[in-house]
Amino acid sequence: MVPRARFILLLVSLLYLFCPPALSRTLLVHPGESIRAALANASAGDRIQVFPGTYREGAPGDLNALSITSSGIELVGLSSPTRPVILENAGGQSFGIWVSPADSIGAGPEANAESPPCAVSGATVKGFSLSGFTIRGFARDGVHLTCVKGFWLTRNVADSNAVYGLFPIASGPGVISDNEALNTSSDAAIYVGQSENVLIAGNRVHDNLLGIEVENSRNCSVTGNEVYGNTLGILVDLLPFLGTKMQQNTLVSLNEVHDNNRPNTAEPDDLLGVFPPGIGILLTAADTTTVRKNSVTGNQFSGVGVVSLCLALSLLGQSCDVVDVEPLPDGNRIVANVVKGNGSLPVAGPLDAFRADLSWDGSGTGNCWKGNLVGTSVPATLPPCL
Repeated sequence: MVPRARFILLLVSLLYLFCPPALSRTLLVHPGESIRAALANASAGDRIQVFPGTYREGAPGDLNALSITSSGIELVGLSSPTRPVILENAGGQSFGIWVSPADSIGAGPEANAESPPCAVSGATVKGFSLSGFTIRGFARDGVHLTCVKGFWLTRNVADSNAVYGLFPIASGPGVISDNEALNTSSDAAIYVGQSENVLIAGNRVHDNLLGIEVENSRNCSVTGNEVYGNTLGILVDLLPFLGTKMQQNTLVSLNEVHDNNRPNTAEPDDLLGVFPPGIGILLTAADTTTVRKNSVTGNQFSGVGVVSLCLALSLLGQSCDVVDVEPLPDGNRIVANVVKGNGSLPVAGPLDAFRADLSWDGSGTGNCWKGNLVGTSVPATLPPCL
């Protein structure tokens, strides 16, 4: 499906899901009042408007600051540039906002967030919208959506959440737009996993271990974002041993991806830990990705890379023989990008051989490159797109 048609269908689906019921209400929360209490009084389709201030919901040690299992909730922060609406960790809380069906919330399901019960049961939350919030300082994720059919995450700030900033999994269609995501030290500031038809557009993503990740998903678009100051800018990847066994049809277009040279703070035994700092865009075992009309500059190791999962596993001393996915990148198109000034800093070990504006480990079939403005590539001649 062409990107424009995909985008129109996505918007139509979301508008259908967000048509409010005739009896929907607007609930107001002022400083000193409780967002939790408003959620407890809300019904499907209600809007909760929160006035500027800092909110610490629940008690220290609670798993989630806010938990939502109802469909159609709109959570709106009435922020201005000088008067934000801040949801802050009350102390020892893991998740800022958790949205999922009732069968996928609580200590048991949340302990294994990448294998939620709702992915098996088929339960969903139909519609969720979050806008105008700063979500700050949570030990795992700022905003976590599981099995949400139709979501908007717009005009939020996810700051200093340790593992993920904005994290939809087994969800879609959805839009993640016009957010700022920063200071995520252990994984991705914006993550989309095992999902379909998600648009990630117009976000500013900086100073994280990983900026934007699309993992084991289909028909997603990463468009018009500014991604800088991370260890790795944009990652489209397929991982084994998850419920979804493919990574297909992602569009990465019109992004500014520059100066992603932050030191690597991943755990040494994590796949992210094997890559040197300074990667702009990386496809790992991804299929049928289009990387088009991006500006990728000043990343000290690689501008745009295409590699197999086996390469990453080998750097951890692990074998590809036991993985339950097809580990090679196939059918990817890298076209009409400006990829200049990358690969400037030598690294120790065998990975230095891949240091360039465009990098490919030679694996997979049907990968091609065309019309890119580049200085260096590995190999020197890449297969052309016909």
